[in-house]
Amino acid sequence: MIVMGNATDYNGNLVEIFDCYIRASGDPAVKIVMNNLPEISDSKSATYSEETAMGRSVPIKAFAQGSSRKIGWKMIVIAPSNNEQLKAINNLRFLESCVYPKADPSNILPYIPPRVLSIKCGRLLSDSELSVILTDYSVDFPTDQPWSYYANTLYLPYKFTLSLTFEVVYDSRQLPGADRIIKLGGW
Repeated sequence: MIVMGNATDYNGNLVEIFDCYIRASGDPAVKIVMNNLPEISDSKSATYSEETAMGRSVPIKAFAQGSSRKIGWKMIVIAPSNNEQLKAINNLRFLESCVYPKADPSNILPYIPPRVLSIKCGRLLSDSELSVILTDYSVDFPTDQPWSYYANTLYLPYKFTLSLTFEVVYDSRQLPGADRIIKLGGW
């Protein structure tokens, strides 16, 4: 049975899709819930080496290694009110920061790696959250949309596109195999 929901509430505001989000645990804990469906792509490849043998007309294929699973997440950010504009710019700055190393709070190391995130969009990518690292982002601020001028400091279009590329990461004790993917999804 398919249950249809409303994309907007009675005031015309977009309704959040609570099962489609980007989440970061730790300090600060951040959860960016989508209010419209992102365009999602999912890719992974396997590399095989070719071994030749005398008398064979076709080489033998031997599995060499798999590549990282990459998730493309293209989100349209729509922020028509001042509160939504501030939320959008804060979310943007947070996601941008996830490709930079963090400062070590104990000042022992020069830096520590960027944070690990979790993503979920229903059961599309996995039955549960996927642990990912953000490897790339790109933001497009179109000039064919109205822009806001909020508090004399924030220039932001009411609608812009944020494209993210994630790579799935696993605890080394829980690396997935084909049987696990078939039974449980990606994680």
